Amino acid sequence: MWATVRLDPARTGILLMSEVLVGAASAALLAGELLDRPKLIGGALVLVAGLLEVCPVKGRTTESRR
Repeated sequence: MWATVRLDPARTGILLMSEVLVGAASAALLAGELLDRPKLIGGALVLVAGLLEVCPVKGRTTESRR
């Protein structure tokens, strides 16, 4: 958690969300768990939501977000 103090909160969130996906993938490989389509879609949606938080939107400034 050393880097969380130095990173932007949105980027920290993406890193923590990707940790869940890596954990699910490694559990599927190491323990023989089934990683089916709904789980993969859910993981992709989590990552897309985190990336949309970081990506800037045209015409939207920090002042208009408040």
